[in-house]
Amino acid sequence: MKRQTGAPNIQYFKKKVSTVFTNGGLVSIDTNGFLVPATASSINHIGLILQTITATDTDYAVASYVMVDVARATDVFISEVSAGTVAQTAVGAYYDLNSTGDKVDLSATTTKQVFVVEVLVAQSQVLLIVNSTAGVDESGA
Repeated sequence: MKRQTGAPNIQYFKKKVSTVFTNGGLVSIDTNGFLVPATASSINHIGLILQTITATDTDYAVASYVMVDVARATDVFISEVSAGTVAQTAVGAYYDLNSTGDKVDLSATTTKQVFVVEVLVAQSQVLLIVNSTAGVDESGA
């Protein structure tokens, strides 16, 4: 994923040790206060990590600081689609992420991590807003 609109909001967070991250993947903070990559079932994302972390990196097993472009409620990001049909009918709906948190799955609507605002059919991409409150109970209970 990449930022499409809005000014970058770069902040630094300590990453979880021995964890692989994909550049441009959505991330969140775990219960221990460390940055973790998004998954198909994760919630409450804060933004996009701006670097790749692999098992061969010298700081892979270290809780080092990494750059994150923190998403605001009105920021729009562009993403490739990993599954499902890219069609105008996707606009105005919430969808899930793929298992690595770096693409949108237009065939899944369980966790509702992103909100699609535009589709780019020829490129198999969508413009989206990060749903940072996907885990919030909206039932009013």
